[in-house]
Amino acid sequence: MRRFALLLGPVVVLCATACVSIVGGDGGEGGGGGISPSQFMFESYVPPDSPWPGGWKVARVIINLARSSGEGLRIVPCQVQVEVPERNRGGVISDEFAQQEAAKAADAAVERVLPQGLLSEEMCQRFRMEMRKILEVPIPGVRVRRFIDMKGVSNKRSSP
Repeated sequence: MRRFALLLGPVVVLCATACVSIVGGDGGEGGGGGISPSQFMFESYVPPDSPWPGGWKVARVIINLARSSGEGLRIVPCQVQVEVPERNRGGVISDEFAQQEAAKAADAAVERVLPQGLLSEEMCQRFRMEMRKILEVPIPGVRVRRFIDMKGVSNKRSSP
């Protein structure tokens, strides 16, 4: 069975030039390099110098999980909100590091979840849970969940 995931950009702007990750199979055009780290555009929502505890940044994307079977193509859009501390016990977490690790975790989570044949919401929940478990190793304290209301969070995306 051929499995793959499509990433169609952050929540506010759905990119016309989608990043494609082929999971299993030959990798398709471009070698199946996986989900691009640039899709995870982190922005601070609790700055490190704020009066509130912590210092957090967030990236919001919709990842369309797609599964091909004898019955056709099934696409499940999943809201993924990745929240990363600006600093943890390992030190400062750069945006670049968070982007790289989030992309790797998304690719690995796809490999684990799609073969399970879950229903839509179950698939998204499991995907987010697997992604968080994978990200916890390089970034302790990370949170991965569906979108929540975050007053003052900007979802602007810089042009490529």
